[in-house]
Amino acid sequence: MAHVERAVRSALGQSYESVELILYDGQADQDRVAFVDKLAGGDPRVKVFRDTRKLSAIECIMASRAAATGEYFMWLDESSWIDPDYVASGVDYLVHNALHVLVHGTCIRHDHKGAQSEWAPAAVTFEDPARRVETLVGNVNGHDAWYGLHRLAPLSTVPIHPALGFEYSWLTSVAWRGKIAAQPDMKLYRDGPADDSDASNRVTRLGLGNFQATDPWLTVAALQFCNLAFFDDALAHLSPIERARLGTVAADSISQRQRILDEGMMISFAARLFPSEPILEQFRALRSTLADAVLVLRAISSTDPFVQNLVGTINVLCRMRIGNIPMTKEDKDIVRQVEVMWDSDQAMASQNKVAIVSAMYL
Repeated sequence: MAHVERAVRSALGQSYESVELILYDGQADQDRVAFVDKLAGGDPRVKVFRDTRKLSAIECIMASRAAATGEYFMWLDESSWIDPDYVASGVDYLVHNALHVLVHGTCIRHDHKGAQSEWAPAAVTFEDPARRVETLVGNVNGHDAWYGLHRLAPLSTVPIHPALGFEYSWLTSVAWRGKIAAQPDMKLYRDGPADDSDASNRVTRLGLGNFQATDPWLTVAALQFCNLAFFDDALAHLSPIERARLGTVAADSISQRQRILDEGMMISFAARLFPSEPILEQFRALRSTLADAVLVLRAISSTDPFVQNLVGTINVLCRMRIGNIPMTKEDKDIVRQVEVMWDSDQAMASQNKVAIVSAMYL
């Protein structure tokens, strides 16, 4: 509990005066209640919320955000603490930069052996939201920006999914909504390694399904894909093909940089991450949409950006083994259509289209 007190003291010790500190106690055992009440100490800036249920860490995260009343918001957990000017610097930046929705600083990590490492913050500032998303998933190290200061109102509806990597998917959705600033002089301190290597312990603490720890980075990749391709309402105006492209860019970036044990299990993991959602039907519909898009192409051009993005998206989905999804009658009709094309049209363009479409149904 000493680490919790350290985080609380760093929040109450901010030079920015108008601080509201929300302590959301999801444990509710007698010792914990006494400890939290002692931390609050009658300070009017501290608001303690309790639940009669024993909540997971992610449930507490969502509940604390819902309880906040300020214009700006940031999360701290028991492993993190901040310099006295962190909030003041962040507020000042956001006040003077209206297009930015989040600002974060240098992360200084301390491992269990006492070694210290610094992670410089990365900015994501393109005007085009799609480029911001692509930049974030490809270049931002770790998820330390999760602990940055952000505007509460425009980000209050950003989904926080109960899965490993919820911080990554949240940040990706944030990047779609606005620019992310980097201020090196803002200092965040964290205990623990940067790679979240102890997945089993993290899964238990967050109250998640144990299967996620068997291939943690696959879990993160599946979550990123589903969030961008299916779930984040802010992307609803995009075509399914463009949403799928952004999802595969995010998933592929994780696959290229992290150790995934079996990329072919990604769709299966996605279905288990979202058991109440029609995940397989959504992937099946996406497969049909992509097949239709390929079949109407005049040619498979190596210089057409749309064609190359389309083919790249399909390649990643094939690595996910989208062909393992059982076929419906409509799917079988598409397969028969490409079989006829293969037999009747020997032109290279037609043969290429057949090969690309068939790959999604094998």
